Amino acid sequence: MTAGPASSVSEPMQLTLQAAAQIRGLIIEGVLLPGQKIRQVDLAEQIGVSRSPLREALRTLESEGVVTYETNRGYVVARLEPSDLAEIYRMRELLEGELLRSIVKPDKKTLDALVRYNDEMIAAVGQGDIAAVLRANREFHFTIFELSPLNQFKREIQRLWQLSEGYLAWWWRLPHVTTRISQEHKQIIKALRKYDREALVESFNAHRVSGHESALPLLGRS
Repeated sequence: MTAGPASSVSEPMQLTLQAAAQIRGLIIEGVLLPGQKIRQVDLAEQIGVSRSPLREALRTLESEGVVTYETNRGYVVARLEPSDLAEIYRMRELLEGELLRSIVKPDKKTLDALVRYNDEMIAAVGQGDIAAVLRANREFHFTIFELSPLNQFKREIQRLWQLSEGYLAWWWRLPHVTTRISQEHKQIIKALRKYDREALVESFNAHRVSGHESALPLLGRS
C-alpha cells in the first residue's frame, strides 16, 4: 500500500535530478556559456522536461554555484573571475592530493580502462567532437578518484569540476593541447602502475596547473 505514495514522491525528484544533470552537461560541453542567460521555455523543450522540474533543477544548480539568479535577468550560467578560478584550482589541489594518497592499488581492468579513455579522448579530438573529449577526460580522472574510499572528498571534487569545466571546452581545439594532455595522462598511468602515490600526486598537480593556465584566457571572453 505504501509503494504508490513513495513512487509519486520519488518521481518528481528523479525528474529534477535528471534535468540538473542534463543542464550541467550542456554547461560542461560549452552549449551554455558562462554569463549566458538561461531561457527556461527553450531549455525545458531542449531537455524534454516540464517547467516545474526545470525550476527545481535550476534551484539545485544555484545552490551548487553552477548557475546564479540575477534580478531582471533570471538564471544565468555562473561566470567566474580569475580569482574564483584560482580558488577552485587551489581547493582541488588540496582535496585531490588528500584523496589520491588514499587510493587502493588499481587492478589491470582499471588500468586498461584508463588507457582506453585516453585513447578515446585523442580520437574525439581528431573528430572535432569536444563533448566526447570532455566525457572521456572526465571518465579518466573520476575512474582514478573512485579508487579512494573518501566519499565526501569525491563529492566536493565533483562539485568543483562542475563549476570550472565549462572554461575548458574551447582550448581542446588548440593543436598543441592533445599531445600534452595525452603525455600527462600517460605519466599518471605510469605512477598508478607503480602504485607510487606521491608520484601520482605530483603528476596530477602538474596536469592541473597546465589546465588552469589554459583556462584563464576564456575568462576574458565570458
